[in-house]
Order: sequence, then C-alpha cells, then structure tokens
Amino acid sequence: MQIKVNSESLVVAEGENLMATLLRYNQPVTNICNGQGTCGKCKVRIISGAPAPTELEYKKLSAGELATGVRLACLVKPQPEMAVVCGASGNVDRKEGLLFIEQASSEYCGIRQVQVNLDLPTLEDERGDWNRLLAKLQETCGLTDLKIGLSQLQTLSPVIRQENFAVSAVIWKDQILAVLPGAEQVPVYGVAIDIGTTNIAVALYNLETGVMVRLAAAENGQTRYGADVISRIEFANKSSGNRTLLREAVAGTINSLLNKLCTTAKINSNQIYKAVVVGNTTMQHLFLGLDVSYLALSPFVSVCNADLEFDAIETGLDLYPQAKVILFPNVGGFVGGDTLGAVLGSEELLATGRHLLIDIGTNCELYLQDGTKMWACSTAAGPAFEGAGITYGMRAQPGAIERVAIDEQGVSLAIIGGGAATGICGSGLIEAVQQMREAGIISQSGTINDPNDPKIQAELAPELLKRIRDGQQKREFVLAYNPDGDDIVLTQYDISQLQLAKGAVCAGIRTLLDIAGLSVADLDSIVLAGTFATHLNLASTVDIGLIPQLSLHKLKTAGNAAHAGAVKALLDQRAFAGLRQQANKIEHVELGGSATFSMYFMDSMCIEPCEI
Repeated sequence: MQIKVNSESLVVAEGENLMATLLRYNQPVTNICNGQGTCGKCKVRIISGAPAPTELEYKKLSAGELATGVRLACLVKPQPEMAVVCGASGNVDRKEGLLFIEQASSEYCGIRQVQVNLDLPTLEDERGDWNRLLAKLQETCGLTDLKIGLSQLQTLSPVIRQENFAVSAVIWKDQILAVLPGAEQVPVYGVAIDIGTTNIAVALYNLETGVMVRLAAAENGQTRYGADVISRIEFANKSSGNRTLLREAVAGTINSLLNKLCTTAKINSNQIYKAVVVGNTTMQHLFLGLDVSYLALSPFVSVCNADLEFDAIETGLDLYPQAKVILFPNVGGFVGGDTLGAVLGSEELLATGRHLLIDIGTNCELYLQDGTKMWACSTAAGPAFEGAGITYGMRAQPGAIERVAIDEQGVSLAIIGGGAATGICGSGLIEAVQQMREAGIISQSGTINDPNDPKIQAELAPELLKRIRDGQQKREFVLAYNPDGDDIVLTQYDISQLQLAKGAVCAGIRTLLDIAGLSVADLDSIVLAGTFATHLNLASTVDIGLIPQLSLHKLKTAGNAAHAGAVKALLDQRAFAGLRQQANKIEHVELGGSATFSMYFMDSMCIEPCEI
C-alpha cells in the first residue's frame, strides 16, 4: 500500500502505523513519547482520507486542528490513497484556516460588468450621453429602467470620450455604480466584514473569479471604550459624542484593514464595489451610529431588525463611494446578524436533523433546530473567553499560554510563538482550569485547595503543592515562573470569572433545549462556531461543563462561521435572499428574567461535566 507524504509516494509496511512509516522514510515528524500518544506532538495534517479522531486526539488537539485534518501520527492507521503533510508545512496557522469555506462561484454576486461601444454623436444623432449609453445597454443585453447617480452623471461625458466611446458599466440591480473608460473588463472586488465585539476580520474577494485575495484581522478599536456590549451601550448612551466615537472607532479599524489589504494586493479601494457586514445587534447598531438606548432596557428593542443596504459613502468605509454595503438582518434582541451569518456559514453541517449551533465569544449566541422549528437566544458570557478580566489574561497572540497539561512532574505549557509566557488566552484558561480540577488542585466548586490541608498534601505531588500560594486575590496557582518579572498565575478570582462565563453558556443551552422539548442525546450534533471555539480543546469544554456531556464525535467545528456566512452572501445574492426568509421563521427566546435560565445558571457553576 502506498500513501502520499508531502507529495512523495511512500510504501507502508504491513502493520505499520503512520508514525513508523514516517520515521522509516526520515520524514519530519516529532516523536517525544516514542509513539505512546501521550505527548501530543506528532501532529500531521491529513488532507485526503483523514480518519475520525480518537478519544485521545480529542484531548490532545484543538477543535480547529481536528476540523482541518490534523491527527497524531502515532494513532493513525494508514489507508490507501491517504495524503499527508508533515513538518513545518503541516503546522496549523492561527490566522489562516479560520474561514472554513470552499471555493465558490461568484456568478450571482449581484455585481456585473457590461462592455459596450457607443454610437458616436453626430448632427443627425444628438442624443445625450446618458441616453446614448442607456440605449446601447438595452440593445446589447436587454437592460431597461436603469438608474444613474448624480456623481456618475457629473463625470460621464469625459469618461466615455476617454477611449473613443468604449466603456465598461459596473451595475448593481437596476443601478449603474460606475462607468469606466475602455471596453476591457476590469477587476472588480468585494469584501466580507465580520465585526466582532473583540476582533474585526475583513476578507477581500475577486468578484469575477470568486477567489479570496487576502484576509486581515485586528482588535476592534471600540475595546478602548468597554470590553463587552453592555459597557459600550452604557458609554454610547452618555452622549451623542460618545456614540460618534464608537462609530469612528469601528470604521477606523475596518478602514485600516482595508488599506492593508489593498496595499498588499496592489489594488485601489475604488475597485471594491460591494461589502457585506455581519455583527451582533449592538455591533451593527454602533457601526451605523444608531441609537442603542432601548437595547439596554427590557424588552430590548433594536432600531431595525431588517437587512439594510447603504452606499459606502454613508457608512464611512473607504470603498468606491457608491459601493453597496449590505448588513445582515437581526433575529431579535441581542441575537444579531452574526448568528444568521453563522447559520449560513454552517449550512452544510446543519443541512438536516437536530442541531445546536453555539457561536462562542464575549456575547454567546445559540441557534437550535429540530428539523421543523428553529429557536435562537443570546447569553452574555463576558470577556473572560477573550482573556479580558483575567489577572494575566491576554488575547491569543505571541506569549499567550494556549495549552496546559498538569501531572505529578509539574505543568507543561504550549505558548503561542514559543518563548516565555507573558499571559494566558481563553483556550489556555479553559484547559488550565480543567487540568487543575483533574489533578485535584481545585475542588468541584472551583475553590483552590489549601496546600496545608493534610488530605490535600496526601493527594498532590510536592511540585504541585508548592505552586499553590497566597496572593493578593486569595489563593493562586503558578502556571509559569518568571525570574525576571511577575509569575503567571491563575487566581481564585480568575477561576470564578470562568465559572460565570461557562455557567451562562451552559444555562443558555439547557434553557433552549427545555423550550424545544429536547435533550442533548436527541441532538445529531453540536456545532461550535467562532474564532475562539476553533482553538478550544473539545474534551476540556465538556469536562468543565461549558458544553453538556455528549459523545465527542457529535461535536463539530465551523470555524469563523459568521464570517463564512458573510462571504457566501457576498458571492451569492440567492443565498442571502434565502437567509432573509429563514430569519423570519426563527423564534427568538429572551433569557433575561427567565426563571429557568436563572435556575440552570446556578446549577452550571461547578467545574464538572454537565449531564442533562
């Protein structure tokens, strides 16, 4: 039997696992534990013929790694025609690969180009330039009742004469967006924009080919005015000037990313004729500068739940001034366009059956379908998952602890970018707490155990006992010693913050299932969406009770599904139209004031698997 490894054909000996084959051919693979499956370092990416993950791989790999075919070589049994990438090219990049979307056609993107050669004016043909263009478009491709804006009319005459009356018209529905000189087709671009509470991502697409040109992401500039939607609403409601500051902050972040994309791709921003925007209800309101006063008060009414369309010049985005900027509709309350974007971006995983979609972030949205009905709700998890509010919390960037393993010998850490730890990000926080609970460092209630308690002393290894100490915020546990500065610790307060966040998510799940009359066992899958979810260890999320206990094989990962939904809408207006119809059929569930949610919230605070 032969397999492909880094495009080279290798012969697999009888009974060999993938690790043995790679070692025999001197392929670049890490082998720390000698193939015992305990170190989790022999990662390879299987791009064709990837087997289902084993229980051990669920514990050692992140959700994003599992979803993109990463496996542990020592646990893989080679199959005919399997294709493997290993070595440096097999590593998972934290920024690339979050947009889980296949190459798509842009035939129905809504932006079209028509090239025509106009009749030259004569004394016998004194039609106006616009009349001349309109008549030729109708004659050439049957386009009638077209409209043109004042800015296009103001430049029309010199433009059509620039190439001897040969022009290319860029058209959206019944509107001519631009008239360009020359009868040659020009590159036309669009962008899909995901406005997250913490981060913003922009993907640049060629609308002629449907190919992504570049993707860029950055921290949302609004974070300086508050870490979550509630704090930003409070800031906005203090004055109209504050609302303007928030709008300028988000537009500034997007425009900075646009400039970066255009510079790298060597294009002009005036070549971008369409933008699709997704974000939660608050983010979309603040992007447009809308009044958010009533979002903070029951019954949490938005200015508008319908999908919206504006010219770029109205939104403050640095695109072609008349480019179309389209915003997804909201479901209701705090369940916004990003939830519908995630549903569209995960449509293959949600095609049939009973599924629960969880978009985990500062604001966590839940979508449930049972095959006939659909429900959605939102629960405020807070910024702990993003590292905010944690003593040494930080975003997922170089220096952040992202993986934690604890045993009798001590603590092993995976740090983004290598080097010394400077803090801990959300995925590291969850795994650290799960490992601390499993090792007996913290109790079921989340309390850090007393190292002077004889019972604890009998149960914990000396290396772990010495890491428990008194700190400024009660007890703390040392994750990483730093001889040149502060040690990186988890405090009792940090653990409490995680309990609040994970309790809110789990309680929201349980409440929604109650309303639908379903149990976790009834679900065909739970689909995790969002950048944060992509880097989670799935086994840890179940062990601490963030997600109710179920077979790990039922857990799926959709990557940044909301952004993927924006891409699909950018490239296909039919998909967007279908989503608008679906939005009207989703029942919005308001958790605020729900006695059921409050009961489940208190019941979901323990650090243990949640069985329902």
